[in-house]
Amino acid sequence: MQIPENIKLLSAYDIGQLLYKKKMCPIDLVNFYYTEIEAYTKPNPYTILTKKRALVEAENAKRRLLENKPLSPLDGVPVAWKDLFDFKGFVTVGGSKLLEKNSSAKKDADVVALAKKAGLIQLGKTTTVEFALGGLGTNANFITPENTIMKDKPRVPGGSSSGSGVALGDGLCAASFGTDTGGSVRVPSAWNKLIGLKTSIGRISTNGVLPLASSYDTVGPLTKTVKDSSLLFSILANKSFFEFSDIDINNTNVLVVRGLPWNDCDHIVQKACEDVIKKLSKAGVNIFEKKVTEIEEMHKILEKNYGGATVAEAYNEWKDMVDNKSSFLDRDVLNRMLMGKKMTQSSIKTIYDAEENFSKQLYSSIEEYDAILFPTVQVLPPTITEVQESSETYNKYNKLALKNTRIANSLRLCAISLPCPDDLPVGIMLCMSINKDEKLLNFAENIYNIIK
Repeated sequence: MQIPENIKLLSAYDIGQLLYKKKMCPIDLVNFYYTEIEAYTKPNPYTILTKKRALVEAENAKRRLLENKPLSPLDGVPVAWKDLFDFKGFVTVGGSKLLEKNSSAKKDADVVALAKKAGLIQLGKTTTVEFALGGLGTNANFITPENTIMKDKPRVPGGSSSGSGVALGDGLCAASFGTDTGGSVRVPSAWNKLIGLKTSIGRISTNGVLPLASSYDTVGPLTKTVKDSSLLFSILANKSFFEFSDIDINNTNVLVVRGLPWNDCDHIVQKACEDVIKKLSKAGVNIFEKKVTEIEEMHKILEKNYGGATVAEAYNEWKDMVDNKSSFLDRDVLNRMLMGKKMTQSSIKTIYDAEENFSKQLYSSIEEYDAILFPTVQVLPPTITEVQESSETYNKYNKLALKNTRIANSLRLCAISLPCPDDLPVGIMLCMSINKDEKLLNFAENIYNIIK
């Protein structure tokens, strides 16, 4: 059974259907991906290949599929995981030289176990910003994979789930997984023209996932379609699959959040997003536009406090290494950890209190809208060279990369980044209140069918 020529363009669900119809063998598919990964000439997004495991999982999937007993619609589909997720028998390195000699994980992370239970095949682990602390995707101690869309010069892939974005963007897996603490699923999704889901805090287990900032850490998929995002969300949340339903477009209200999310917009990003808004309006969606006080005020507090409590929690998590082994850390990660070290308990409490109060107020103020919308990232990806050569340039672009995405983490929203129908990597983000993930996915499917 041959691998289809267009395999890299297919969604995980489409691949699952080919496997189910026995038009493709999961063992052949796994071998195809490994051949592609090993022949990849640019900096490789994979840090660990789990070939032996993947082939055993493929053999088991083949047997189930031949017996017409698939575990899920994605049984036999190969996926990649950011190297923060525990794989039994492997060290979770987290993009850090300091963790390379740690003990191997004794069991899979909860979500990896759930993926296996659904028949997904684990190809391996992908590169990440050290400790997942960074929005650009660079890692001075390992590798920085290159952006898959803008190829004029080597450009950043977006972080911190950089390898997961590049592996899927360049067709080296059918779907991938990352973590999102301030934008780390959505930034690489936007910059590689993928769909990135930031799940509600607490909806998906983080047991067995290397922590960065536990108040904000979430797990989510990077995919080619909203359907894939929905299936993978259900698998990782250990919930039943749900069917999409049509929404009444003429009774759909979308709030375009003006002000802060557009203040530093590149003109190309602005035009691509405005074109999407016009398209939605033309299709019959009721578009409302205004600044949102809670977002504006929360941003002011974050700006006064090193960008938020994430860096303080990150420092407390990795304090020993920052204080005693700083020479081994990536320069830009260390700089942000040291910002966290400077934060007082008083300023951290100010942030937590503001997040709690403003999130509740925001839920109330956006209740009359089906979703809020704004650009995922305000700028296009800079070159790897310019951000690696200068801390000042790195800090400038890192702040811009995370400026919009962190709104959802800070104010406890679920969010999804959808690619704009533009040649360049621009994402538009839809957000809803906490725990409306299923509703958001259904809404995003309807919206994406209009804009793509």
